[in-house]
Amino acid sequence: MKSGWHIGWFLLLSLVSRAQTILPLPADFESVSVEKPFLYQLVRPADRLTSADALPADLAYWQSAESINYGRGSATGWARFSVRSEQARTLWLELTTHFMDSVGVWVRADNGPLQRLRGPASHRDQATLLAPVNHHYFLYALPLPARQTTTVWVRGWVIPGDALKFGVRLYTPNRFLAVQQRDLWGWAMFAGVVLAILGGVTIAFVFSQRTIYILYAGYVVCLSAYALLNDGWGAFLPDSLAWFDRITTIVHWLNLGFGAFVMFSRRFLTVSASAKKALIVRWPEGIPMIVICGLIFWVEWAHITDNDLLARLLYAVGFVCFGGYAVIWATYLADAFRRKYALAWLLVGAVSAVLGFFAINAVLINFGLIQNPLPDMVALRIALLVEFTILSVGWLYRRKLLQNARQQLEIQNHQLQSDVIQTQEAERQRIAADLHDDLGGTLATLRRRLADISQHTTDADTQRAFAEAEPLIQKSSDDLRRISHNLMPPEFARLGLAPALEQLARNQPPQPTQFSFVKSGKEIKLPLDVELNAYRIVSELVQNIHKHAQAQRAAVQLLYHTDKLTITVEDDGLGNHSVTKPTQSTGIGLKNSKLRADYIGATLWRDVSEAGTLVVLDIPYPSPMYAARTSLPNSPN
Repeated sequence: MKSGWHIGWFLLLSLVSRAQTILPLPADFESVSVEKPFLYQLVRPADRLTSADALPADLAYWQSAESINYGRGSATGWARFSVRSEQARTLWLELTTHFMDSVGVWVRADNGPLQRLRGPASHRDQATLLAPVNHHYFLYALPLPARQTTTVWVRGWVIPGDALKFGVRLYTPNRFLAVQQRDLWGWAMFAGVVLAILGGVTIAFVFSQRTIYILYAGYVVCLSAYALLNDGWGAFLPDSLAWFDRITTIVHWLNLGFGAFVMFSRRFLTVSASAKKALIVRWPEGIPMIVICGLIFWVEWAHITDNDLLARLLYAVGFVCFGGYAVIWATYLADAFRRKYALAWLLVGAVSAVLGFFAINAVLINFGLIQNPLPDMVALRIALLVEFTILSVGWLYRRKLLQNARQQLEIQNHQLQSDVIQTQEAERQRIAADLHDDLGGTLATLRRRLADISQHTTDADTQRAFAEAEPLIQKSSDDLRRISHNLMPPEFARLGLAPALEQLARNQPPQPTQFSFVKSGKEIKLPLDVELNAYRIVSELVQNIHKHAQAQRAAVQLLYHTDKLTITVEDDGLGNHSVTKPTQSTGIGLKNSKLRADYIGATLWRDVSEAGTLVVLDIPYPSPMYAARTSLPNSPN
């Protein structure tokens, strides 16, 4: 009795064990991922085995796995699983990878013959008629007889140094097409977002011609190409572009993308000169890129010559050099954090998803620290979309910050201009008052004293000397009156701009230049500070004509339009024939005129030709709110 109980228990355990090694497929089956305990991979893959005939049948030689991951330990790997279908059907077997250079799938139903499935044998065959439908992963049609156990063996070969990992899935055809449609829509949305970003960046570059847009576009293109090629979409490329779809070539896109990102970060973070000097060389970002590209070509040569040891060594060196990007980028971030540049946190947040993906993929999966591969391309696609979205939104935010900073700077500059001009006007008023009241009074007193002295002397020579001094004193008084008038025209606020300019033109000496004045249109009063600054500009232009033009005739014209006042100052002088170098004072005067024009919101432009020089000052009529303002110091308004 006791021995019978032991025999029954042993048979029960055997049935449970058998049940755990065969995947049952019920009649309502649609899709399933073949995982542990039904999926196995060979513990010690045999490179020389090219068919499933010579593989051990005992499961003791096989390791149960969540999904296939041979790591970097061998170039060839074998996997197997067994299924039992309740009805005869044809399922589609998907191996979720395209990295294998050579693939073979064999099946056997119970004690039937071993058969190799027709399907893609290399990663370039995926988008051909060898598969049930064009697909970017390896896809096979798997026939299953009713109520029989079918065992499937999968052999994969990949070049040394690259990790071989993939999942195994079974679908009904209708279910697979539905899943593929969702996947296509996902990639289509990804491509749409990327194209929209590239379109916006291209438009921005056309208008601004700034290198940062090219670097950002290069980063987006390289990482998007890496994601698409890494997910097998390169199988749809023509044979002339097959080089882009090679497993080792895909790394070039990643390398160039991160290089563009580091150079983009330097401009995005506006890295200071001290941070650049800390990196010793002027363009440090390009050094790791050049080194890694050279290493990649060397790795490809190692693969071609089957030098596995050299390939592994170069991979290790490449990871070390790739860390150069991290050092440079960390230097830029440290500089930004030291300057309390808020956008540094946005940049870190944007790339954290992508950096996290590559850290997990490279460390945990490629080095075999975990057996179950993560959904690489889905995670990468999501990470890239998150990063591109954050960077694009952050870039708009950065542009807004820069625009606000420029506006604030313009406000400060305008205020500084206002302070400078008001200070100049106050000083002009003070000097004009001192000249008129003090020096003018002194000259008048001196003239009366000399007249009194000349009346009390009878010496002919003395009287003649006093008579000769009289014109000099008169000229000094006239010059003083003219200088004082130029500094601050008397009753300017009452007379207005047109009479003041007319008086300025008519008071000019007739030699060497004859000035004329013309006014057209109905006179419109402008704010006092606008008219006074316009007067200063015209006065400076008149002085320049006297000093440099060598003109015979000149004209000052006021043209009152419906929306603006146009003032022209024209002469028939040397024009572009002038060989006189502008003096420092003249340069300062012209700059001061431009400063005054900007201050009052006017446009000042100058045309020099063989016929002479024409300067046009366009002053738009201000709004009612501005019209009520006056900036003149000590103004009664």
